[in-house]
Amino acid sequence: MRRLVASALLALAVCPAAAGAQTVTDERVWFVLTLQEQGSESSPWRWSGDLILRGRDGASDLDTFSVRPTILYALTGQSTVGGGYVFAATYPASGGTTIEHRAFGQYVWAGRPGGTSVSYRARLEARFIEDNSAPAARVRNQLRVSRPIRAGSRLSLVASDELFLHLNNTTRTARGIDQNRAFAGVAIGVGSGGRVEAGYLNQFSPGHRGAADRNNHILSTALNFAF
Repeated sequence: MRRLVASALLALAVCPAAAGAQTVTDERVWFVLTLQEQGSESSPWRWSGDLILRGRDGASDLDTFSVRPTILYALTGQSTVGGGYVFAATYPASGGTTIEHRAFGQYVWAGRPGGTSVSYRARLEARFIEDNSAPAARVRNQLRVSRPIRAGSRLSLVASDELFLHLNNTTRTARGIDQNRAFAGVAIGVGSGGRVEAGYLNQFSPGHRGAADRNNHILSTALNFAF
C-alpha cells in the first residue's frame, strides 16, 4: 500500500515538473454513480452500469456526461472478462457538443493478499468520435489498492493509477500516451451493499501536435451500490 501511494505521489510530482511552462491546469469535479449485480454461485454472469458527470472550472461548467453499461463473466473467483458500450457527450469550452460512441472489452483480476484488496484491470476500447477520421483504439491499464484502516473497519484507504495509451493516429487523437490518472482517497461502506469513495485525482495529459500539456486537479466522488 505504501509503495503504491509513494508511486502515485511521485507521478504527481514528476508529471507537472516535466511539463514546465507549457502546462495548462484546471480544477475539476467528477462524480460517478455505479449500480452493479453482486453475482451468485449459480451463474457466472453479472452486470453493472455507470453514470458519469464531470465538471471543469471547478464545477461551474459541465465538461462530460456519459453512461456505461457493462456485462461481465466470472472466469474464476478472482478474475472476470466482459465488455460494454459507452455513450459520451463532451461540451468543449469553445461551444457545441462532441458525441462519442465507444465499445470496449476488459479483463479484471482481484485478490486480497495480506488483507489488502488489490485489483488489476486491462481495457481495450474502440472510440467512434464525431467528425474523426477513423475509430481510435485505446488501451487502459489500472492498478488499484484498498485497505481498511483497521481490521473490521468500514473505512478504507484507496490508491490507484491508470495509464491510457492510444494505439493509432486519427485527426482527433495521437498515437502514444493519452493521459495518466493517479488517485488517493478514502472509501466507506454504507448499508449492506453501498460504498462511498472520495479523494484527490490527478489527471495529466501530455500535449500532442503542438498542444500544451494539461494537468487537472480533481475532486473525485463515487457512489457504488451492489444488489
